[in-house]
Amino acid sequence: MSKKKKVLLCCLAAVLVIAAVAGGIVWSKLPHALNYPIDKIEPLGKTNVTLVSEDADTVTLQKQDGGPFKVMMFTDQHLDGNNKTGYKTVDRMVQCIRTEQPDLVLVGGDNVTSGMNKKRAHQFAEIFEQLGVYWGGVLGNHEGDNPYSVTRSEMVEIFSSYDRCIMRRGVEEIDGDCNYAIRLLGNDGKLMETVFCLDNFDEISEEEAAAKTLYDKRTPYDGAHENQVQWYRDKAAALKQTDGDYRSILLQHIPLHAYDEAIETEAFLYGDKREDICSTVYDNGLFDAILESGVTQAVFCGHDHLNNFGVSYKGVLLSYIQPSGYGAYGLDRRGAPESDWLQGYTTLQILPDGTFSQTQVRYAEVFGD
Repeated sequence: MSKKKKVLLCCLAAVLVIAAVAGGIVWSKLPHALNYPIDKIEPLGKTNVTLVSEDADTVTLQKQDGGPFKVMMFTDQHLDGNNKTGYKTVDRMVQCIRTEQPDLVLVGGDNVTSGMNKKRAHQFAEIFEQLGVYWGGVLGNHEGDNPYSVTRSEMVEIFSSYDRCIMRRGVEEIDGDCNYAIRLLGNDGKLMETVFCLDNFDEISEEEAAAKTLYDKRTPYDGAHENQVQWYRDKAAALKQTDGDYRSILLQHIPLHAYDEAIETEAFLYGDKREDICSTVYDNGLFDAILESGVTQAVFCGHDHLNNFGVSYKGVLLSYIQPSGYGAYGLDRRGAPESDWLQGYTTLQILPDGTFSQTQVRYAEVFGD
């Protein structure tokens, strides 16, 4: 091959590389919106809840009428831009929120995933604005893991810019992007329940793994960091000073290793285990902190799409939120009929003394699939 041809080929290759990079950048800036008529969603009606106060890491909501504080929880919607699965996921979530008429919606992470998701993040928040319901929760390991995704901090910033979103970044000095507490008051102004929300990040690096004592398992998943655990300890104690004895639940995306320990000795209270528990790979001390605090009666997580069980372990309920999305792996991958799929949601009816009743709802039961 002549020198001239080699130069031409090199130039052509360079042009193709530049075109590919430019194309990727342009593609990443496109909306990639949810194909759902969000502006047509009818509001729930007059809200029974008001936002009464907030600071850097605490939000307080008050219920304006009597009765239980009703919370709906969804997780792992995986709204990745796929029109078919995204539409179904959103439509069922909206229909069930309208039916249940909750006071608060909590999401358990992996809510808006994949790349080119800035528009979808805004749309996700707009769903709750249209419904007129307060919502909060945490991020999962798949938020921000795509090179063309908005960052985790940007997603929390987008969400929290909407009036109905109570998700907060938390104290700047603490690791993570959503570490905060939600105080739920009754109409008499007394505390009914506190919800602690903790960020769990994604996977730990090889360097981090080498510096930690790992459990004997293959999952690489991260969990709350040391300063987050200390924040939980301090916050739980501080609220005890102001609120007296109280009950709380803790929400995070990735299950604690205590879930693995619990199923070795304890019977399921409800639900099934249909895959390995993909828990935090190291002991971050959070479960010990929960036991020491004496205020947290339950932990709720997502992450594992084929687990929806609950088990009582050392006096603490360890539970999965019913997985909610159609855009990620599920029982369909195993050839199961839709009537067996786990997609759905979880409800809590919280009483004035902080105790609650829980219901795991599968969409197949609601929609007759």
